[in-house]
Amino acid sequence: MVLITVFISILYTVSGQESVDPSQEIQSRYQCNGLELSQHPHHCHLMDLAAQDPQQFAADLHRWSRDIGLALPDYTIATWEQIRSDEEAAFANVPREEEDLTIPAKPMDARGQHLTTIKRNLRTDPNRNPKRDPSASLPSVTAHGMGDSCFNEGSMQYITDRVADLTHQYATCIPTGDNHHDDVLNGYFMSMNENIDIFAQKVKADPKLSNGFNAVGFSQGNNVLRGYIAKYNDPPVHTFLSINGVNAGISAVPYCIPSMSTNNTFRNETVADSRLSPNPRLHNKICDALMEVASHRAYSEFSQTHSFQANYWRDPRRVEKLDYQTYSQLAELGNEGLDQNEVLNDNFAKTQKFVWVLATEDTIVWPKEGEQWGAPNSEAEDPFVDILPMKDTEWYQKDLFGLKTADEAGKFHYEEFAGDHLRFEFTDFDVWIRKYFLED
Repeated sequence: MVLITVFISILYTVSGQESVDPSQEIQSRYQCNGLELSQHPHHCHLMDLAAQDPQQFAADLHRWSRDIGLALPDYTIATWEQIRSDEEAAFANVPREEEDLTIPAKPMDARGQHLTTIKRNLRTDPNRNPKRDPSASLPSVTAHGMGDSCFNEGSMQYITDRVADLTHQYATCIPTGDNHHDDVLNGYFMSMNENIDIFAQKVKADPKLSNGFNAVGFSQGNNVLRGYIAKYNDPPVHTFLSINGVNAGISAVPYCIPSMSTNNTFRNETVADSRLSPNPRLHNKICDALMEVASHRAYSEFSQTHSFQANYWRDPRRVEKLDYQTYSQLAELGNEGLDQNEVLNDNFAKTQKFVWVLATEDTIVWPKEGEQWGAPNSEAEDPFVDILPMKDTEWYQKDLFGLKTADEAGKFHYEEFAGDHLRFEFTDFDVWIRKYFLED
């Protein structure tokens, strides 16, 4: 009760001054009113934590996201510099034996899985491409996943530098926040559309991207890129490499999987296993908030405004279809809503190549087939066991936003790797970049 009292007092603190200091602006951004607090207590609690100490809370969210596999692992700067040194030696034809370079800082993630191992023949130029001069390639943009940030040196800056080295071109990670904590928090508490709009503004402001660019998305970052393509695509994305993207939405919350009760309603089953999260208490809070939004109130003005994850929640049950069409930002981007927008089809057609990468053992995105545009069959008696391939989905057969047109034009390419969400091998990543960003 004391915590609730303190919480409410923070929410209803009003300043009489015309000028508002930064801390008050942050509190205002994450503020719930009384009705919202009663309907969304868990989500409002997380927003309160973000308002009280955004730096610390963002750091906690990043660690949680990384440890359960929502974000890329953190790689040490020392290891990255060693890789650069080895590649420079290879380029200079210094004789070296083939060797494994395993990231040493975090040999296993919270699930006991080994992190990525990099293996290449160091006698050859790692950037060699026999089909095309790398100098002819476009610049590249990367977009991070849930809980990650463009300001993380060990993950997104690392992977962005790798793209630049492979293509010999400018590469940049575009954040939607102006600092680490805002960039992380925006991936939770800012809507997908707002993130897309900020991303588009920053793309437009970068003169190095003015003639178009290639794009790499990781997990939730693909929603930003796909949204940019749908709403803007100016300057255009030439090649879109979607790694474990939730472009088709998600129908179960990672590590908080909903199950169906006998009366056809969801019940929450949050996972507090310390093997999955080093902080079970925080894990439960986040799961409670996400399930609160996803299972009960995702299709509401509050959730669609304050939860990025609610924006791509796709409840496959027929009973929820009208609410999905009415409220969902994902439905809007896919022309599944109540209004149709032909601009979405026109913009989708501007991109020349799409690469959909599936993790065959993905435990984060459900269904994992959605990474390549599969979806639960909403017409089935049990949509949770009947998954449609892309060509059998409504959005493909009706070509709602240009998916079928792009596929029939030969623009779609498919890749997969054996592993869990975002736990790909760098040998695979290098192949994808060379194959789709450098080759004609």
